Amino acid sequence: GLNSDLKNPLYDSKLKELDTSVISEWVLELVQSGKITKIKDTGSELLDHKWFGMWMAEVHGTLGKIMLQSSEVENLRDTSVQGLTYEWAVEFDGFEVKKWAKKRITDPYEAMRFKICELLGSEGPKTLEELSERLPFPNSQIESILHELEVRNVISVGFYLQTNDAEFILRVDEHKITGGEGDIVSYRALQNLILEKSFKLYNDPYKAFTSHIMFQKPQEMLERVSEFRFADWKDLQIDSDVIRGRLLHNRVGFTTLENLPMLLGLRPEPFMNELEQELYDKFEGDELLTRIELFEEYPKQSEDKAFHRQLRNALHNLERNLLLVNQFEEVQGRKRRVTLYRTTRNIKPLPFKESLLELIRRIGPIKPNTLRLYITRSVEELVDTLRDLEKAGQITKVLALQPEPTEFYCLPSDNKKLNTHSREDRKIRILTQSDPFCSRFIWEIRNILKSGWYLPVFKGTDAIGKILMFKINDYLEIKDMQIPYSYLEEFMDSFETYLENYKDQLVDIALISNFNGEPIVDSDEIVREQFERIGFKISGNRMIRGGVISPMSREKAERVLFYNHNLHQDSRMPNETSALTSISEIRDDFALRGRCEMYRVDLKSMAASERLHTGINLRNHNTYAPLKYFQKLLSIRDTDLYDLQGVDDENYDSLIEALEFFDKNSDPKLFMDRNDMKRSEFRKLIRPLIRNGYIIQDYREGFKTVNKVTELELWDLKKKFLIETLAQFPTITLKQFSKLAGPSFKPEELKSVLFDLESDDVLIKGFLIDDLNEVCWGRKDELEKSDTLSPMRDFVLPPSDPLNPYFTDICRQRFGFGTAYLVFHNGEPVAAFKANTRNATIDVTDWEAGKDENIAWRIVKEFAWEHQMPLTSQVRIAGRIIKK
Repeated sequence: GLNSDLKNPLYDSKLKELDTSVISEWVLELVQSGKITKIKDTGSELLDHKWFGMWMAEVHGTLGKIMLQSSEVENLRDTSVQGLTYEWAVEFDGFEVKKWAKKRITDPYEAMRFKICELLGSEGPKTLEELSERLPFPNSQIESILHELEVRNVISVGFYLQTNDAEFILRVDEHKITGGEGDIVSYRALQNLILEKSFKLYNDPYKAFTSHIMFQKPQEMLERVSEFRFADWKDLQIDSDVIRGRLLHNRVGFTTLENLPMLLGLRPEPFMNELEQELYDKFEGDELLTRIELFEEYPKQSEDKAFHRQLRNALHNLERNLLLVNQFEEVQGRKRRVTLYRTTRNIKPLPFKESLLELIRRIGPIKPNTLRLYITRSVEELVDTLRDLEKAGQITKVLALQPEPTEFYCLPSDNKKLNTHSREDRKIRILTQSDPFCSRFIWEIRNILKSGWYLPVFKGTDAIGKILMFKINDYLEIKDMQIPYSYLEEFMDSFETYLENYKDQLVDIALISNFNGEPIVDSDEIVREQFERIGFKISGNRMIRGGVISPMSREKAERVLFYNHNLHQDSRMPNETSALTSISEIRDDFALRGRCEMYRVDLKSMAASERLHTGINLRNHNTYAPLKYFQKLLSIRDTDLYDLQGVDDENYDSLIEALEFFDKNSDPKLFMDRNDMKRSEFRKLIRPLIRNGYIIQDYREGFKTVNKVTELELWDLKKKFLIETLAQFPTITLKQFSKLAGPSFKPEELKSVLFDLESDDVLIKGFLIDDLNEVCWGRKDELEKSDTLSPMRDFVLPPSDPLNPYFTDICRQRFGFGTAYLVFHNGEPVAAFKANTRNATIDVTDWEAGKDENIAWRIVKEFAWEHQMPLTSQVRIAGRIIKK
């Protein structure tokens, strides 16, 4: 910088040859072009009111403000920078400042790093003592930065101007003065060029694909596509132009069909054995086939395991050689997307030379050894092609110190950028280890941050910290977060964006336990304030975002659940008729019997008097319910007749005729006689209609066409149905809600309803059940009344009960059954069993119980007595097998 009198004692020898008027003209010209300015209020008289270049003004303003504060810390990155500002001139009248503006200080570490490099670059080698004289900071801080710069191959230590004390010099300068050959570029400049190319921002995700090889996770697009959200990733995956495959050696990722010619050109022509060729020939053109369709002509796995293993291996080899790629399709009424296979037969690979040039354009500068990670051709062919491209002037070779001179290949246009000075990108980014930029320097990153599974945090090209974060069920568990204090505020802004995007994946609760290796509750006030700024709040010894921690015992919560569903002894209905009116659908007598004190007439006998129909519910079970209920279910399914499985051009007209007939008639025999059909043909015809709720069986054992509800919009109908489903549940997880609602509802629809109820203060969200690592939605008023209810009676919950999907996870985790009879003792499930109920007998075929086996078996006996059915077993229970 220059003092106000346009002098600088450090550069007197250079300035004395220039006339003051010349310097004044230059300064005035630079002021008018906005390239220099003045600063003040830096805390140092040596810096105030001096002339600096715009970037150097920020550097010196920052160093001046932290000079006193930094003496208390060993590492500059631990300096707190919140609220620190200085002033710089923004408007001039000649040499006089007309207007000052406040400016927040920049990154202290970056300012010190740049100042040291600028000193060594402009003045040559310096000893530590000389650097300490020029930089009024503790030696420990200067040594720390010098050591890091040495590790990053930016500077070297040696004896250059004298032999008494070691001197520091820029690595590039050392290479030149020690007789090194070739034009050397800074390795940091090379990294910055790769950073700039990698994180170029696009408005369209498809344009991002054309500049990269592939993407593996939505986090990788977050910093490369403007206004990108995780929700857009799902739309990309089902796009017809996007494919997934083993694109690089064994790395699976997503790219577009447009990129396949280049990727295929990087591979040699593949070899296929007989079975692989047979699978490959099943595809015609760009035909899409499912795995089931590929394997349908071969024996099933249960018939020939060895051959089926060969089939799977053949399919994997075709994928590995990029002969097959995947595309995805969403199917209505199905939660998971369908995976489809297609061949790359009709895609013409680019010549290897063109593919290699395009690869270097996208990811260069790149070392020849690194190219081996992207190419499966022979080393000799790669070397020859690189030589030909270099001779043709299409690529050029640059040398960077790493620490020895290392060759990198890039385009000539990239080489020009390497020799152009520009300000570094110092944005904070939260990346994954698979990120295209991060994976290029993964060994350097692991050297700094150590090995392990974590999310690395970058500021520009520097790895500054890491986040140890896991997605557990439907919340984020942040075990630890190691971030320097000086970057805390800027990091929190990026982290908030990161967490907000997880809401698109139905994850909106985050828990943090530690920060920088210490419990979060022991962190200082500044750290806690920053977490609170983005929505965290203290709960116990952790901080939570997006929910509450208010656990209660599972037994108490389920006590309220059973009370609301008339299974509790204090809420059971007096008889079966009143029990039937209290429930929207019921599957059998077992489910209805538990809800009433007295059971006089079975369900089949009540069907006529209560005008009940039987049909398929949303969970694909046969159930009893009124006609209006089935009309509602058909409207919710919202499936077109032609899209149903089993419907084709041959039977479509017959199905329409059946729907029209049973809209006014119910006798199936009349329909069969009219169409000259056998009963087996009739059953085969109407099976798709029954399975999808278009036809139900009426209480006279005839058939009835179901018509859709037209009074409400589809979403209003769905929302009303879901709210009614939730009404009787004191607590529920998203997984339980999904099982209760059935496959007709997408998780996003379920979450939307839960969010609306939470916004209306109907539900609370968080960790509401002891020892349950899942987010629950609950009704606070319902949970509070659990203490007023008496303990739950011992009972058996049959698999046909509407509540059974609620306990699916417990049934599977504790007892290993997908669905079964659950035995409850003191409100806790203590056993589960499978049983056949044919011939009016409960025949237990499988049994799982813990230490309370005798008690559980007593409860099962009471259950059989209540239903007036004999009890037998095919397995040993409580030490014996029960025969008839």
